[in-house]
Amino acid sequence: MKILNIKSTQLLAILVVVFTGFSCSDKFFDEQAGERITPDQHYKSVIDAQNSLAGAFVPLQAVLPKLIMIDGLRSDMMTPTSTADAYLKDLNNQVLSFDNPYLDASDYYKVIVNANEALANLAKIAAVDRDFDDYTMKYTKGALVGLKSWTYLTLIRLYGQAALIDDNLVALPENLNQTILTKDAMLDVLIEGLLPYIPSTEELTQKLELRFTNFMNNKAVLGELYLEKGDYANAAIYLKMAIESYKNSTDIYKVNSYSNEAWKTMFLGGESGTGSIPPANNIAPSENISVMAYDQNEGQFNPLARWILPTDQFMVQPSQILINDYKTQIPLKGTNGDVYRGIGATIDTTSSGVYYINKYSINKAEPFSSDITISRAADLHLLLAEALNRNGESATALIILNQGFKPELKKPALYTKWSKNLGIRGRAYLQSVVVPDSAFLTPGAVKKSPLTGADRINYIEDLIMTERSMELAFEGKRWFDLVRVAKRRQDPAYLANKVAAKFTNTAEGDAVRAKLMNENNWYLPFKKEIK
Repeated sequence: MKILNIKSTQLLAILVVVFTGFSCSDKFFDEQAGERITPDQHYKSVIDAQNSLAGAFVPLQAVLPKLIMIDGLRSDMMTPTSTADAYLKDLNNQVLSFDNPYLDASDYYKVIVNANEALANLAKIAAVDRDFDDYTMKYTKGALVGLKSWTYLTLIRLYGQAALIDDNLVALPENLNQTILTKDAMLDVLIEGLLPYIPSTEELTQKLELRFTNFMNNKAVLGELYLEKGDYANAAIYLKMAIESYKNSTDIYKVNSYSNEAWKTMFLGGESGTGSIPPANNIAPSENISVMAYDQNEGQFNPLARWILPTDQFMVQPSQILINDYKTQIPLKGTNGDVYRGIGATIDTTSSGVYYINKYSINKAEPFSSDITISRAADLHLLLAEALNRNGESATALIILNQGFKPELKKPALYTKWSKNLGIRGRAYLQSVVVPDSAFLTPGAVKKSPLTGADRINYIEDLIMTERSMELAFEGKRWFDLVRVAKRRQDPAYLANKVAAKFTNTAEGDAVRAKLMNENNWYLPFKKEIK
């Protein structure tokens, strides 16, 4: 589901001609509005349908950098520097206010009404373009429904609730007086709404799904919805299906070899590593599933480089916890830690030894053109491992986490196509993590028997969460991971202790821990007025 994985010139045209990025109200289609066009002029062909779908994503270009800052500072991934603005320092201290501009939910709702507007006009295309047949209509609708589902999922993860916008509402309302649903209630609504748009075996055979999978892989979204709900069996089913839906049903999003320095090329601007441009070092284009593209040469600036670079505003930096995790990994050869994902890739140091976030400035020539990755193969593999572990399939989860399905391993029947899969740690040339035969569960306690039951499941889950923190650092995943596990275990201390541990000031850490022991403080303040 390569979200807005299109050329920047195409995106610019969409921004100018199709959507404003605010709403698709009647005012937008005013004939006096310069070069803008009316719905009757626009909805004429399959190409118009694709452009409308792409245009619905436009507001995410503004909100995704803010999401990454929220995730990093509320979790244990980032700390503010002395030059951080007051709003970022508040996020780090779990001080949440309506006037914090990083917390505004408006752009998410703009995506939803943009999708509604496109859905409301697809019938006009079917009436005039014979190529816009029933199957094309279904998958165009499915892509838009999938986009809405992902957007609502992000809203309820952030705010704990969301306004369910009526399908016939095609303009951004002044306030959210619609039905307000809690996270649990919204998950049920989203699953029910997305299931009809998962392709059947017959449709997959005809490859009709491929017409619009460049924008949204609904199986991945559905898998995440089930995982959030705690339905691990269905989560595993749909996450595996999503991984196996690259190009056609016989291929998979392979976690394959990234030789030498190649791992970091997936984060370069200009879509390198996404399949649109031949990537460096001949990397198979099967990693990035959903990306938001930026191009500073077209005026589409990704502000993250400005916020993270020591040569610019330098408002946030990586936490010492993350730095230590990279340094203490054991490679297959040598003793230099996580060489390919750590220093020089995700993070780096200045000549004076100051650590900074590097993931969004790898292309030094165009740091403001870096893509923001929404979903990629490693993300889905680790989510699948999480679901499998909780579903009683811990051995398979560890294979995916570690070295993959090597030839000498007897593959489970459901994974016979995974022979090129190297595992998350195998791809990074790291030694496997293992579950010990016995463990010291508390200081001074001795356990002579193997870990079993809940102890074993939690131990493996902790390994998966640590791996996700290193593989997906600064991609907007960590806070959601911590909340999901803490809620699953009914243990707020799981989240509170991890976040508090990044503070060097004991008093500040204790204050944050106390706040996060209350689940109500996990969610951002919900503001009904939007703009």
